[in-house]
Amino acid sequence: MKLLGIGLTVALLLAGCKSEQKTEKAIVKVSSAICGECATTIKTAVLKLDGVKAVEVDTKEKLATVEYVLASVKVSDIEDAIVKAGYSANEKQADQEAYEKLPDCCKKE
Repeated sequence: MKLLGIGLTVALLLAGCKSEQKTEKAIVKVSSAICGECATTIKTAVLKLDGVKAVEVDTKEKLATVEYVLASVKVSDIEDAIVKAGYSANEKQADQEAYEKLPDCCKKE
């Protein structure tokens, strides 16, 4: 019985360690994001990545702030998700096919 109690304690401690993984914040330039629809599309795409905790997109400043688990995702993965959604990310250009599928309000004039 005592062994079972020790095993449960260890299991709970290990579970607690997993939930407190080190997170980082990345700021990604999203120069082609121009409206609220753009922000929603970018957030949705980035939140699909395992390890992403939160995404905020500021279309006036043209920045996406992403909180992510350092061991689970890289900044390049975040950039790639944004690019595949049809938007530029830092120095990476938007996927042209995805861009063409965006609503008209999300396309540069």
